[in-house]
Amino acid sequence: MVKFKVALLFSLWLCACSLASNKEEIPVSNSLSASLADTQWQLVEFQSMSNLIGTLRPSEPEKFTMVLNNDGTATLQLGCNQAQGTWSAVPGADGSSGQFSFGPLASTRAMCPPPRLDERFASDAKFVRGYLLKDGNLNLSLMADGGIYVWQPLKHPVTQQVENPKAAETSAVTTAATTGVTRGDAKIEAAILRTSPEYSKITKEIGGMKARYAYIKFDLNGDGTEEVLVYLLGSYFCGTGGCNMLLLEPAAEGYKVINKFAITQLPVIASPVESAGWKDIIRVEAGGGAPATFVRHKFTGQHYIERERMPKTDQLPGEIIFADSLSFSDGITLEPR
Repeated sequence: MVKFKVALLFSLWLCACSLASNKEEIPVSNSLSASLADTQWQLVEFQSMSNLIGTLRPSEPEKFTMVLNNDGTATLQLGCNQAQGTWSAVPGADGSSGQFSFGPLASTRAMCPPPRLDERFASDAKFVRGYLLKDGNLNLSLMADGGIYVWQPLKHPVTQQVENPKAAETSAVTTAATTGVTRGDAKIEAAILRTSPEYSKITKEIGGMKARYAYIKFDLNGDGTEEVLVYLLGSYFCGTGGCNMLLLEPAAEGYKVINKFAITQLPVIASPVESAGWKDIIRVEAGGGAPATFVRHKFTGQHYIERERMPKTDQLPGEIIFADSLSFSDGITLEPR
């Protein structure tokens, strides 16, 4: 098995060397391989040449996905994090292998459970140099025999939402109670950008589509002061499993973050059940072929933690904070700073 891995890496590296006489990265804008454009993948394993590392497999493969768009952008779900950037490939003579390179990837920074393959891939992405399509899988090889990331086709491809600014300008929000407030809020935007400092960089430098956000002010603990739930929209904050959501509370000079909820789908519900005087929050998780599940979160006195998981049903008691009709065009543009 080790010999096969070494041989595979060696063949990929030879292919990359035959296509370029220098050691520089492939220019991101160089070209795209037609065989890879508009494809979606799910991580199978990482094969290391080091016996100390061996082969690493994600415990939840459906949460490690990669979408290679035909415009040269890449969207990845890495465990509980999302990443966005660019990709480029130059096929070899046989069309099944060649050079491959990622441009800068901007990633969220949530702490995912072990094994930390999200951190490993985010760190290794800049060293990817070759690709090989074999037995239906996509093998991405690292430079200097660093290892191979093996991806299989995503079993349930995701239809990506088109981010259309013109449509957003003319769209009307039906009810603020279920889709969000339509006016921007500078203090809320400042809190969002503090949690995602690389958003402004990638949007400005790479020309990524601006994200959007929707927010609802809702008194979760009955103290007369409204907390703010923010649902983030767009490829930077969303992956195949859903989008990021924030819970904010008023602070001296704006808002501070109580919770960051990753891979959240809609609807989001405030439950009549309370924990430590705060209404439980119920959100939906799904993706990667897994059935949709209601996840109930309870308040501990400082923040929300997961309380239980339940099968998603059509009826669940509580007040809808964000309805499942919320779309990208309903959001407010998040301007980079």
